[in-house]
This record gives sequence, C-alpha cells and structure tokens, in this order.
Amino acid sequence: MKNLIVLIILSLTSSLLFSQTNEELPFSTINFVRTGNYFGSACRSDITLPNQREFNLSHKSIVKYKVYSEGEINITLNVFCPGANGGPSKSQSSQISINVKRGEEYYVLYSKGALEQVQKADVEEYLIKIDNIQKHQENIEFPIIKSSINDIAKKDGKGQGTCFLISSDGYLVTNYHCIENAKEITIKGIGSDYTTKYGVTIVATDPSNDLALLKISNKNLKFSIPPFAIRSSGVAQAEKIYALGFPQTKSMGEELKITEGIISSKSGAQGDISKFQISAAVNPGNSGGPLIDEEGNLVGVIYAKSKVAESAGYAIKASYLETFLKNIDGFEFPNLTNLIKEKPLTEKVEILKDYIFILECN
Repeated sequence: MKNLIVLIILSLTSSLLFSQTNEELPFSTINFVRTGNYFGSACRSDITLPNQREFNLSHKSIVKYKVYSEGEINITLNVFCPGANGGPSKSQSSQISINVKRGEEYYVLYSKGALEQVQKADVEEYLIKIDNIQKHQENIEFPIIKSSINDIAKKDGKGQGTCFLISSDGYLVTNYHCIENAKEITIKGIGSDYTTKYGVTIVATDPSNDLALLKISNKNLKFSIPPFAIRSSGVAQAEKIYALGFPQTKSMGEELKITEGIISSKSGAQGDISKFQISAAVNPGNSGGPLIDEEGNLVGVIYAKSKVAESAGYAIKASYLETFLKNIDGFEFPNLTNLIKEKPLTEKVEILKDYIFILECN
C-alpha cells in the first residue's frame, strides 16, 4: 500500500440559487485520484464523505466529486486487500479533516496509510498520466454539512422567479427564497407586457415553509378576482398536475411555460410532509409558480427541482399556503371560486396567463 496515491483537489466555482443557470449553489469539485503505481494495485479503495454514499476509487483513475457544503469535512479512505497465495485479507482505514473554504483549492495526498495535505506542485506529475475520469456529487438533500447549505441558500437577492396573483387587491404569492435579501423586487408580464416593470413590497414571509406574500406598489393597477380555487386537501398520489411558470427566461424566453406530470409522492425529501414530489418538469425560475390540478384548482406552490433525481421536483402543499395567508395580520383571506373548472386545458392556461408574472430581484 505504500505507493498507493490518492489526490484530492477541491476547486470552487460559483453559481447562484433560484433562477440563475443551474441548480444553483456554489460548489467545490473534489478530484479523487489514484495513480497507476503497481504497489497496491490489487487493493480496493473506497471513499466516504459524511452522509454520502460510498464510492470506489479504482486503479489509475480520477473521481470528480462536486461538493456544495463548506466547512470542516472528514474524508475517509477504506482499503481492502485480498490475501496473497490464499492468505488472510487485510483492511485499513485512514481519515483526514479539511476545512473547506469557498474560493480556495486544496490538495491531499494518500500515501503509506495516511492522508496528508500537500501543495499542487507535489502531485502534478500524476495528473497527466490518468485518463479514467468519473463524476459524482454531494446529495444536497442529505448534505455533508447542513448548516453550510442553509447559509449559501441565503444568496445575494439577485435573480428571477415566478409569482402569481392571490387577491384582486394586488397581492402575490411566491417563494421566500426568491426574494430573500433582495434590495429591489419587481414584476413584469401584467397584461402580457414584458417590457414594463412594477415594484412590489414584501407583506409577510414564512421562511420555514418558503412562502412569501407580496403586494404591487402601483395602486392604479386593477385586477379581477383570480379564477382558481385553493384545494388544500384530498390530493391523491398519481393524480395529474400541471406546473406553470417562467423558467430561465434569459435562455427560454418570456412566455409562460406549462409542464404536465403527476403527484409522485405526498411527501418531499426525507419525508417532508409539507411538500409534494412531482414528476412535472421544473427548472430554475419556476420557483414560486402555481401547481394546479386538472380542474384548475391551486394545489401547491412550485418549490424546487431535485438535485439528485433527474425527473423529480417539489411543491409546497396548498394547505400550508392557506395556513400562512390566514395568519397574516391585515390581509383578508380571499374567497376564491374555480371559474375555469369546465374549460379545456388550453383555455385554462390562456386565462391563467393574466395572473402569473415574472419576478425579478436586485
């Protein structure tokens, strides 16, 4: 084992949370490298990071591991070597703790049964000899350091999401994470006009359930009562639903998008009962948009796309939105009636366009 080398490279790149280009947290890339040295080549080397699934680091390979957490991270190497000539097998473990800080690089060398932090120059000779490259990433739904994920979710307040009208008095619903730390919040798309922006103010927030109530500042704007009802109970698994919103407007355009799916599960990640898991495609920018059933009832508020499952998203249940709205001082909970129930889906969407807007924060 004395010549087995494991290289760990942590390099940070940045991206933003809710509508900015990817899923959308700053991350480090950990490159686990095993050299082609003969000694130890028959041994299996497995790497484990806290709360994450173990993976194998095969002979003469690199595993690029995307890490979203920040802080002190323990990295464990487990080595198993079969016995020679029918002799007993051997196993050993070693661990190193690295204080990962965004914007910096780290190099760690495994040699002679121990992990050691080194400089890049000490390991560059191995990088050019390896062409077997694999990729893994941190499961952000079960993060390595949960508190650090919460911290980077407190983004700089810049970005684009979706909001929708909940009252004819100009009140709007969106996600809390869409407006958190924003210095200025505007909406556009009123009357299908995507050139004129209107300022909005924050009325109330519920960070624990990721909900926010906003109000349009311009008192001259007049709205009709939203044509949907809030359906806060009786939503079944496998029921058909539709997600409406404005994902990634810079690349996908400023036209309302609708995607179809089902209620995959009546709970979210780690059994979160406040969320639905849905199969309807959602992307950055969909956050804060309405989730409706086949009759056009509001059954949820789009929350996020899964970071680990390609075809899964999450929505906050309408019952949590209803509870939030009913407990806001000075806000009169609207008496909404479904006026589009009997209309075909194409007409439902055409009508709902007048009540769903692009949200922008600076």
